[in-house]
Amino acid sequence: MPFEALPERVFLDSSTLQMLQDYGGAIWENEPLPSNAPVHRMPHGEATVETLRSIFFVNQRALWQFALSENSLQEVADRQDHRYLQWAYDVLDHWRICIEESGPPSPRGVEVAALLDGASFGYLSRGDKALLFDALALECDAFLTCDAKLAKNADHLERALPLLVLTPTRYWEMLSPWAALYT
Repeated sequence: MPFEALPERVFLDSSTLQMLQDYGGAIWENEPLPSNAPVHRMPHGEATVETLRSIFFVNQRALWQFALSENSLQEVADRQDHRYLQWAYDVLDHWRICIEESGPPSPRGVEVAALLDGASFGYLSRGDKALLFDALALECDAFLTCDAKLAKNADHLERALPLLVLTPTRYWEMLSPWAALYT
């Protein structure tokens, strides 16, 4: 992927947000994962944590924008985990600062997001559809997800929408050739 095409505004799916919160020590501080961490039982779980660590290490200098929305917060609130919700509010506060600096999205984003009302997106859950709508309305370049079902539909979503649907591994594959520019 050419450098100019790298996603600069990335929407964090709640599955990714949960991974960042649950394994923040390993991602942000390079701490070892506890031997009893549930991520060890997930397919590619350890690799996902390592990949997220690499992505956010590069982002310390690259300063891409990571977006959330009110729908993101609702999904977090539904978990009824006060610590997780407080952390999500902190991430949202950072995102709001990014919006203030870059200006609000144009109405075109909402127009594009309306494409999700089509019948060809009937396989999406209401929550996924709401978050994808938000990502498009906020003019994000990519949607970062750890959800296997959503990632499985990335090809269809990318053909129909101007949004990359990326797993951390796929995102890192795009970024890694350019990572040395930021380290």
